[in-house]
Amino acid sequence: MIPSTIKVIKHEIQTQTLRQLVEGISAFHRIQASGGFLQAAQWCADWLNGQGIQAQVLHYPAKAGTFAGSYRLFQEWNCRAAWCRLAGPEGMLLADYQAQPVSLIQKSCPCDWRDQPLGLVEMTEGCEESAYEGWDLAGKVLFTHQHINRFSWAIQKRGALGIVSDYLNETPHVRTPEELPDTLNYTSFWWEHTPGETQAFGFVVTPRMSRQLQTLCRQRREAFAAGESETPYLQINAYVDSKLKDGESHVVEAVLPGESQDTVLVCAHLCHPCASANDNASGVAGGMAALAALKRAVEAGTLPPLQKTVKLILVPEFTGTYNYLNDGRDRGQYLAGINLDMIGAKQEDTTGPITVTALPYAMPGFEGDLATLLLDEVKRDPACEEDVLLRHVLTADVPFALGSDHFILSDPQVGIPSVMLGQWPDKYYHTSSDTIDRMDMNVLKFSTVLAAAYVYTLCSLEETDARLVLQHQYAKIVRLEEEIARRALLENLPPQDVQEQRMALKEFYRGNIQSLCRAAGLEEAEPLRRLDVLLPGEPQWEAEGPVYRRLFHDPIESLEKLLLEQPERLALARQYDQRYKDEPDKELQEVLCAYYIDGRRSSGQIARQVVAEMGHGSPAMLAEYQQLLADCGLLGSVQR
Repeated sequence: MIPSTIKVIKHEIQTQTLRQLVEGISAFHRIQASGGFLQAAQWCADWLNGQGIQAQVLHYPAKAGTFAGSYRLFQEWNCRAAWCRLAGPEGMLLADYQAQPVSLIQKSCPCDWRDQPLGLVEMTEGCEESAYEGWDLAGKVLFTHQHINRFSWAIQKRGALGIVSDYLNETPHVRTPEELPDTLNYTSFWWEHTPGETQAFGFVVTPRMSRQLQTLCRQRREAFAAGESETPYLQINAYVDSKLKDGESHVVEAVLPGESQDTVLVCAHLCHPCASANDNASGVAGGMAALAALKRAVEAGTLPPLQKTVKLILVPEFTGTYNYLNDGRDRGQYLAGINLDMIGAKQEDTTGPITVTALPYAMPGFEGDLATLLLDEVKRDPACEEDVLLRHVLTADVPFALGSDHFILSDPQVGIPSVMLGQWPDKYYHTSSDTIDRMDMNVLKFSTVLAAAYVYTLCSLEETDARLVLQHQYAKIVRLEEEIARRALLENLPPQDVQEQRMALKEFYRGNIQSLCRAAGLEEAEPLRRLDVLLPGEPQWEAEGPVYRRLFHDPIESLEKLLLEQPERLALARQYDQRYKDEPDKELQEVLCAYYIDGRRSSGQIARQVVAEMGHGSPAMLAEYQQLLADCGLLGSVQR
């Protein structure tokens, strides 16, 4: 039963073990498809094997121009050394990879400009190519203030060799460069490996160093205008000892055998630069500690044996999950999952609660309701000082969102309903300031206990557990319906929109309740009758437009990358993206749209269901998106 399971797991999971795991993992510079990632993967596998848990490192190709399902793969990258400094009397060191790996733009190509300086051109006119007509960028390094992807034209078309970037990804109301003057943004090139592509090198500077560099650039331009300098550009020396090649990518797989081959999957991404403690050494540590705790408890007899198998995969984000699901394994053995991503930072300043991200409506299942039930149950009945600290952890349940591997697993074509346990907002994610000292091991223990209890309950679901989840479902339906009513009042929504939101919610919860009753062997008639009382009426969607079936079997992470070798279709996709570039939550709308495409729903119905699920959206864009996928050969027509 859930309360006794939680009590046992709390005893088995120690904060000191969690700290040791986070410290060990965060010591590795673990960029996707790199030697550093492999070292970290082997370290994790060794630790798991040392706990008596069967673990291995799986090897996958990291080869240009190849795919795992619909996901375009990329080459292996390794770097031994890199630095950049101002040439001449200034001599200021701008970046040193060995001292701070994040100071290099990851996947930089090799270069050697130790003896021949390069001009540093500050891009003072924004990032549009049209603003730089007449500027000589060939053979220069760009000093940029926006995301590096916005300057790809200068590298591919204008002959720029590299970039020095001060870009720090701002989060509204959470972080600004002014608040983090000595922080480096985790930045990477993502090469397409297409014929004719030009690769470059680059470095990252802090906001404080950027201000100094901007002053020096301005002074040099003024000196040139006054005839006091031969060039308007500062000069830099740079060196990168790196290599891009067809190589390997890796995934750690660990197994706790159960009485059946039916499997609950735990996923956490191991990648990101040193230290990346919360994002995502915390999720990896939590997954490893959860498996070890369950093994000890079962062996000690404090928990009954697992009825189902548990598998943990530690992946390079997205890449590893696509590889794992497309290596010929039987996806049907995986019943459900949980994705652990950022689960243990101090809850101070603007760093937010531990969150459970819900399932998408197109993939109903009781797993999301079990996870949100556990948010409360882990805090219940504290029996010691540490339990009191766990009780004080801030938590929230939030709607389905993108951003991590759960969006792959929860695609109905993949069929592994998976919640995400995360933490948002996070002031320091994807920066050099995401270090061990900002972790709170009690927050991480809370998350790990929840994850372990979630996994064990799914493996050994009892009738009492199922009835607890049922009661929780009824309460959630009331709360979610009240949110619909409040939003309708405040935003003056049309009655049809409000009714469709209620019907989308009912359709989702009908599936949730049915999945729970099937798993626990309960009769579903009474729970569904209560659902009818809470949400009267039947979902009715107007059949409008063509009916499509999907010809791809996992979500499209990037339509543009998928179509790189198909220029005519690529042009269609880019024209569509340009038309709707300002549409709010465009990517989320598109992913949810693809989830619903099942050979039965019409394109118009799908568009309305996405808008109903999100509470906003563009039916016109979604209808056009489905037509685009069909024109690109990714959907087949179904005759009604």
